[in-house]
Amino acid sequence: MAITAAISDFIKSIYELLASLFSTAYAVIHSTIAAIFGFITGLFTLMGDVVSGMIDVAGGVGKFVAGNAALISIGALAAFAYVRFTAQGRRLAEGKKTQ
Repeated sequence: MAITAAISDFIKSIYELLASLFSTAYAVIHSTIAAIFGFITGLFTLMGDVVSGMIDVAGGVGKFVAGNAALISIGALAAFAYVRFTAQGRRLAEGKKTQ
């Protein structure tokens, strides 16, 4: 009986050894594929975030320019009026020299 129990234990240990090897190989392959997939997914997420950030920046600049367009226009009109309707501006606009 002791010999049969020893042979049975030996066969069980060989089975457990093979099962452990296959389990370890599967875990390594699965972890590698998961890491590669995560890296590729991360790259696409990064590209999406960069594009989204660029759009946000461009929109912010556009809002800034649109918000200040009225002020820029008023300043340009005031400068034009100053040059056009003052005596010195009239001489400068006509090309006359000041004395």
